[in-house]
Amino acid sequence: MASQFEATSSWHYTRGFSSFVLWVFPMKIIFGIAALCVPAAVLTATEVFPKFTLETENHVVEITSRCPEGYVTCDRVIYKGVNKKTGAAITLRGETMHHPCADGVTPCRFLGYRFRNGKHVYLVWEDADGEQGTLEVRAGRQALLTERGTWK
Repeated sequence: MASQFEATSSWHYTRGFSSFVLWVFPMKIIFGIAALCVPAAVLTATEVFPKFTLETENHVVEITSRCPEGYVTCDRVIYKGVNKKTGAAITLRGETMHHPCADGVTPCRFLGYRFRNGKHVYLVWEDADGEQGTLEVRAGRQALLTERGTWK
Protein backbone atom coordinates (compact mmCIF):
# COMPACT_ATOMS: atom_id res chain seq x y z
CA MET A 1 0.00 0.00 0.00
CA ALA A 2 2.78 2.37 0.83
CA SER A 3 4.37 1.84 -2.58
CA GLN A 4 1.07 2.50 -4.31
CA PHE A 5 0.68 5.73 -2.29
CA GLU A 6 4.21 6.78 -3.21
CA ALA A 7 3.61 6.12 -6.88
CA THR A 8 0.29 7.95 -6.84
CA SER A 9 1.78 10.72 -4.77
CA SER A 10 4.75 10.97 -7.10
CA TRP A 11 2.51 10.97 -10.17
CA HIS A 12 0.31 13.77 -8.74
CA TYR A 13 3.39 15.74 -7.77
CA THR A 14 4.88 15.46 -11.25
CA ARG A 15 1.60 16.17 -12.98
CA GLY A 16 0.88 19.01 -10.57
CA PHE A 17 4.32 20.52 -11.09
CA SER A 18 3.98 20.32 -14.86
CA SER A 19 0.60 22.00 -14.71
CA PHE A 20 2.05 24.62 -12.43
CA VAL A 21 5.01 25.22 -14.77
CA LEU A 22 2.73 25.35 -17.82
CA TRP A 23 0.55 27.93 -16.02
CA VAL A 24 3.25 30.09 -14.38
CA PHE A 25 5.59 30.70 -17.30
CA PRO A 26 2.87 31.96 -19.69
CA MET A 27 1.58 34.19 -16.89
CA LYS A 28 5.08 35.62 -16.41
CA ILE A 29 5.23 36.37 -20.12
CA ILE A 30 1.77 37.97 -20.09
CA PHE A 31 2.59 40.11 -17.02
CA GLY A 32 5.95 41.03 -18.55
CA ILE A 33 4.27 42.23 -21.73
CA ALA A 34 1.64 44.10 -19.71
CA ALA A 35 4.38 45.78 -17.66
CA LEU A 36 5.98 47.00 -20.87
CA CYS A 37 2.66 48.36 -22.16
CA VAL A 38 1.67 50.29 -19.01
CA PRO A 39 4.37 53.01 -19.34
CA ALA A 40 3.40 53.44 -23.01
CA ALA A 41 -0.26 53.81 -22.01
CA VAL A 42 0.65 56.39 -19.37
CA LEU A 43 2.73 58.38 -21.87
CA THR A 44 -0.07 58.22 -24.43
CA ALA A 45 -2.66 59.34 -21.87
CA THR A 46 -0.84 62.63 -21.33
CA GLU A 47 -1.18 63.39 -25.05
CA VAL A 48 -4.95 62.90 -25.06
CA PHE A 49 -5.78 66.27 -23.52
CA PRO A 50 -6.10 69.09 -26.08
CA LYS A 51 -3.82 72.13 -25.94
CA PHE A 52 -4.74 75.56 -27.22
CA THR A 53 -2.22 78.36 -27.70
CA LEU A 54 -3.08 82.06 -27.62
CA GLU A 55 -0.35 84.26 -29.01
CA THR A 56 -0.52 87.98 -28.22
CA GLU A 57 1.99 90.75 -28.94
CA ASN A 58 3.94 90.11 -25.72
CA HIS A 59 2.83 86.70 -24.46
CA VAL A 60 2.35 83.09 -25.49
CA VAL A 61 -0.26 81.26 -23.43
CA GLU A 62 -0.79 77.52 -23.66
CA ILE A 63 -4.07 76.21 -22.23
CA THR A 64 -4.51 72.50 -21.50
CA SER A 65 -7.91 71.21 -20.42
CA ARG A 66 -7.27 68.07 -18.36
CA CYS A 67 -10.88 66.87 -18.34
CA PRO A 68 -12.21 64.09 -20.55
CA GLU A 69 -13.82 65.01 -23.84
CA GLY A 70 -17.51 65.77 -23.48
CA TYR A 71 -17.31 67.57 -20.13
CA VAL A 72 -19.06 70.94 -20.34
CA THR A 73 -17.19 72.48 -17.41
CA CYS A 74 -13.66 71.70 -16.25
CA ASP A 75 -11.83 72.69 -13.07
CA ARG A 76 -8.55 71.07 -14.15
CA VAL A 77 -7.23 73.52 -16.72
CA ILE A 78 -3.51 74.33 -16.91
CA TYR A 79 -2.18 77.76 -17.94
CA LYS A 80 1.42 78.03 -19.13
CA GLY A 81 2.32 81.61 -19.98
CA VAL A 82 5.59 83.01 -21.29
CA ASN A 83 6.48 86.69 -21.63
CA LYS A 84 8.12 87.03 -25.07
CA LYS A 85 10.30 89.96 -24.01
CA THR A 86 11.65 88.72 -20.66
CA GLY A 87 11.20 84.96 -20.99
CA ALA A 88 9.47 84.88 -17.60
CA ALA A 89 7.14 81.90 -17.34
CA ILE A 90 4.24 81.00 -15.07
CA THR A 91 2.11 77.89 -14.69
CA LEU A 92 -1.30 78.09 -13.05
CA ARG A 93 -4.28 75.82 -12.50
CA GLY A 94 -7.79 77.06 -13.18
CA GLU A 95 -11.21 76.42 -14.63
CA THR A 96 -13.48 77.09 -17.56
CA MET A 97 -15.99 79.96 -17.54
CA HIS A 98 -19.48 79.74 -19.01
CA HIS A 99 -22.51 81.96 -19.38
CA PRO A 100 -25.39 80.34 -17.46
CA CYS A 101 -28.50 79.10 -19.26
CA ALA A 102 -31.97 80.48 -18.60
CA ASP A 103 -32.30 78.48 -15.36
CA GLY A 104 -29.30 80.39 -13.97
CA VAL A 105 -27.47 77.20 -13.01
CA THR A 106 -26.73 75.10 -16.08
CA PRO A 107 -23.62 76.24 -18.02
CA CYS A 108 -24.41 77.21 -21.61
CA ARG A 109 -22.11 79.29 -23.78
CA PHE A 110 -18.36 78.88 -23.26
CA LEU A 111 -16.61 82.18 -22.41
CA GLY A 112 -13.01 81.28 -21.59
CA TYR A 113 -10.76 80.33 -18.67
CA ARG A 114 -10.00 81.71 -15.18
CA PHE A 115 -6.76 81.18 -13.22
CA ARG A 116 -5.78 82.57 -9.81
CA ASN A 117 -2.31 83.53 -8.59
CA GLY A 118 -2.61 85.12 -5.15
CA LYS A 119 -4.50 88.41 -5.59
CA HIS A 120 -4.14 88.25 -9.37
CA VAL A 121 -6.69 86.66 -11.69
CA TYR A 122 -5.66 85.63 -15.18
CA LEU A 123 -8.56 85.52 -17.64
CA VAL A 124 -8.30 84.09 -21.13
CA TRP A 125 -11.36 84.99 -23.17
CA GLU A 126 -12.37 83.34 -26.41
CA ASP A 127 -13.99 85.55 -29.05
CA ALA A 128 -17.18 84.39 -30.75
CA ASP A 129 -15.29 83.65 -33.99
CA GLY A 130 -12.98 81.21 -32.17
CA GLU A 131 -9.91 82.62 -33.93
CA GLN A 132 -9.18 85.57 -31.64
CA GLY A 133 -8.84 85.75 -27.88
CA THR A 134 -7.93 88.11 -25.05
CA LEU A 135 -5.48 87.71 -22.20
CA GLU A 136 -6.43 89.78 -19.19
CA VAL A 137 -4.65 90.00 -15.82
CA ARG A 138 -6.56 91.67 -12.99
CA ALA A 139 -5.88 92.64 -9.40
CA GLY A 140 -9.34 93.01 -7.92
CA ARG A 141 -11.30 95.29 -10.27
CA GLN A 142 -8.19 96.85 -11.79
CA ALA A 143 -6.98 95.52 -15.16
CA LEU A 144 -3.18 95.21 -15.10
CA LEU A 145 -2.87 93.77 -18.60
CA THR A 146 -5.19 93.36 -21.57
CA GLU A 147 -3.84 91.93 -24.81
CA ARG A 148 -5.67 90.54 -27.79
CA GLY A 149 -4.21 87.68 -29.76
CA THR A 150 -4.76 84.82 -32.14
CA TRP A 151 -5.40 81.17 -31.30
CA LYS A 152 -2.82 78.90 -32.93
